[in-house]
Amino acid sequence: MMNRIKNGLAKALGIVFAILVVFFAAPADAVFADNSRDDITPLSKAAILYEETSDTVIYEKNKDMQLPPASMTKVMTAIIVLEDNPDLEGSLTVDPRAVKRYYCSWKDQDVHLEADEEISCYECMKFMLVFSANEATNAFAFSMYDDYGDFVDRMNKKAQELGCKNTHFSDTSGLSSTNLTTPEDMVIMCREAMKNEKFREIVRSEKGELPVSNKRTEPTPYNTFLKLKYPDERYKNPYSEYIIGIKTGWIPASGYCYSCCMEKDGYVYYSVVMGGEETEVNGQWVQGDFLDTLNLLKLTDDFKPPAFKPVTVIIAAVIAALALAAGLVLLKRRK
Repeated sequence: MMNRIKNGLAKALGIVFAILVVFFAAPADAVFADNSRDDITPLSKAAILYEETSDTVIYEKNKDMQLPPASMTKVMTAIIVLEDNPDLEGSLTVDPRAVKRYYCSWKDQDVHLEADEEISCYECMKFMLVFSANEATNAFAFSMYDDYGDFVDRMNKKAQELGCKNTHFSDTSGLSSTNLTTPEDMVIMCREAMKNEKFREIVRSEKGELPVSNKRTEPTPYNTFLKLKYPDERYKNPYSEYIIGIKTGWIPASGYCYSCCMEKDGYVYYSVVMGGEETEVNGQWVQGDFLDTLNLLKLTDDFKPPAFKPVTVIIAAVIAALALAAGLVLLKRRK
């Protein structure tokens, strides 16, 4: 009888061990990512949809593909600035180097910062994130470091600290095609940035204005590029009221990119699409990143978190294994 019990316990222990091997060997997100779905982001090269509260990857396509993030780079630039100045207090003076072509190969002809212009850190951050002003990223970099490269080095170090495995930055603005990241890494950076209340407040803004300054006699207004949050007739959608940011991007090498955060029904969703193309719909040209993002957000309508997480199963299996092992020890002692 005793041998039967011992044999049964040993078999059970073997089964538990096999379960542990399976769960530890498989990538955690593979349990949730539905790779059988049709391609619902056909206008983009890579995409991901992630729900934060349940730690669930709902959809992914080439989530580890390295692509230029364009102005989504500014999310990491903001993270570095906010580490040193989380409340965006004080002001800065725009270093003349910040607007020179060597550091800023493109800025808006009509709405831009001037060399030696004085501006509050808050308004500079808003201009950087809402209007995607490239010279504003440089203004921050030169206000913190005399050597522009030191700021970029810090961006790369922070990316590594956050666990971004496939990210590298060459500039602060995203103008460089050698900036590289992935949808998965971009979610990590967006989640980090959204922890800051000032950042959250700014990226959901519809508009802003450069205030009167030592270089500006009247305010200069500007608008956001978040067409899903503040849609025109091309992008009307049922999710705009739930979207709370965060950042678009485009350069020729990157195509259209968009990182989105949406809070709906008690869940927090992050979507990222990269390498988007333009397409024609009803005689109008529209951005593929926005259309593909809308397809991703549709998946949230019937979202239900998984009944369990892999980590829960692993913990339960470990406890069961320890209990069985303890039982065997007790049997041996009684013998």
